Amino acid sequence: MTSKRKGATLFAVLTAGALALTACGGDDGGGSEEPGANRTEEPTEEEGTQSGTITVAVDSEYTAYNDLTAEGNGTWNTYVHNGAKLNFWSYGADGSIVREEEFGTYEKTSDDPLTVEYTYSDKAVWSDGEPIDCDDFLLEWAAMSGKMVDGSGEDIFDQSSTNGYELVQKPECQPGDKTITVVYEQPYIDWELIFQGGAIPAHIAAEQGGLTSEELITAIAEDDIAALKPVAKFWNTGWQFNPGELPPPEMIPSSGPYLIDSWDAGQSLTLKANPNFYGTPPKTETIVLRLLDPAQQVAALQNGEVDIINPGNPTPDVAAQLEQLAQQGQITTESGESLTWSHIDMQQGKGDVFEPLEIRQAFAKCIPRQLIVDNLVKPANPEAIVLDMREFFPVDPMYDQAREQAFPADMYGEQDLDGARQLIQQSGVQTPIDVRLMHADDPVRNQLSALVKSECDKVGFNIKDFTPPDWGARLTGQPGSYDATMFAWAGSGVLAAGESLYVSDGAQNPYGYANQEVDKLWDQIVTSTDREAAKQLIAEMEGLLWEDVFNIPLYVNANINAFASDLEGVKVNATQTGVTFNMDEWSRSS
Repeated sequence: MTSKRKGATLFAVLTAGALALTACGGDDGGGSEEPGANRTEEPTEEEGTQSGTITVAVDSEYTAYNDLTAEGNGTWNTYVHNGAKLNFWSYGADGSIVREEEFGTYEKTSDDPLTVEYTYSDKAVWSDGEPIDCDDFLLEWAAMSGKMVDGSGEDIFDQSSTNGYELVQKPECQPGDKTITVVYEQPYIDWELIFQGGAIPAHIAAEQGGLTSEELITAIAEDDIAALKPVAKFWNTGWQFNPGELPPPEMIPSSGPYLIDSWDAGQSLTLKANPNFYGTPPKTETIVLRLLDPAQQVAALQNGEVDIINPGNPTPDVAAQLEQLAQQGQITTESGESLTWSHIDMQQGKGDVFEPLEIRQAFAKCIPRQLIVDNLVKPANPEAIVLDMREFFPVDPMYDQAREQAFPADMYGEQDLDGARQLIQQSGVQTPIDVRLMHADDPVRNQLSALVKSECDKVGFNIKDFTPPDWGARLTGQPGSYDATMFAWAGSGVLAAGESLYVSDGAQNPYGYANQEVDKLWDQIVTSTDREAAKQLIAEMEGLLWEDVFNIPLYVNANINAFASDLEGVKVNATQTGVTFNMDEWSRSS
């Protein structure tokens, strides 16, 4: 096991103040035994791909084909790969697990030790005709396990996460094998959400590292770090791109229904139907991801420049514009559940502004959380409430129970300026207390920051608005450059993923927060074999986070799709995979 717990899958930063992202476990999406996209029958002519183009607005540029690296692991890449890659599982619209049986199947065969058997479909191939099999699975394990270390103890792969993978014994398979057995060293609560299987073409990485696929399998089996280093070097950086600079098509084959076809920097990226796709053909030939500032997206939809927008964390003005257009019959809007939540985090290590507990408590008391929800969220979601939890969402049946157990309503249930002043006085810290509040430069975050300043400055803080263009990189890369930051995390059905946010020295905990009791609870959570028991432990952990004021939850972001009225198949997705999660099902009505 690695000495440092690396982050959960999908920790990334979006513009538009949307999110730094992790697969937190608010809902009960994991553990589904019901198959999802079971496309085992031959498609009929009516199911074939239709000519035409559908354009969807995105607010961030594509950056990397390898989204398993620390740098490439972002939602902006996921929006593309939802079409260009297929894996053993995906997230459904409600956050439940969809088993992609056209790609392959998996089955837990033992609890002691935890053992899972994965079987690729005999038909599953990369778009260049190379079978998807043993080498792809084995390279994913090698890259993500944290166990491929050189003589200095450094991991040769720069992965986004080792969560779960580090508990897996090295799988054994032979070239061409379609069935691989995975054995865990200990129980793992989210075993179903580990291996993807079709994320990275091992034969390309092997070739770029000077190996054949067979030699790659042997090198991993024998822990031949010298042979693997060139492969790892390419895996780490060879699939990272400058805007608009796609490599030759053979370098980025598809395992899904679409191919990455072309890329116009600053403008759009185009996907074309994969002619060698082994599953149900996508319904529309061409999908264009149009890069647009969120402020331009409503007008672009109204003018027919794009067909679909999914404005994350929409401003009240945007929500009003969409409602008016929908009433006029120009567009269709759909809203739904969201597992994305906004919050404020604080640097609290030795010497930091928020090191004293009383200062964190005072900050939590002065922030006008209800006013923020009323002004910034309810115009888009009239049912919005103040969020009092971090790993549970209001849509979760256990939310109320967990909140009653963990949330100190007498302390933070309502804004309390007098209480905040008293806590600052008790701390002995001189006022005004300067706070560099970092966030993305977008309308919602700017308004939110202004509300925080208007209230918290009354009690002795001096909030300084801080909107550097590289704010996302600073979150973990330059934690000393800010005192507090506000953004959002996106959740999913992954109960264990929150671990690296809260544990001491967690890769996604750059704030200096450490609590040994929290660490112990996470050790129990990730090794639990009972999801309901794990949720009880998470609720206990939430109580400790409130005692320490780890951070300040604000609200669940609104989730709205708006699209041309002649489109079919567009759905609201609650998770971090976004609106493009089912792009292969989009079509125009005849």
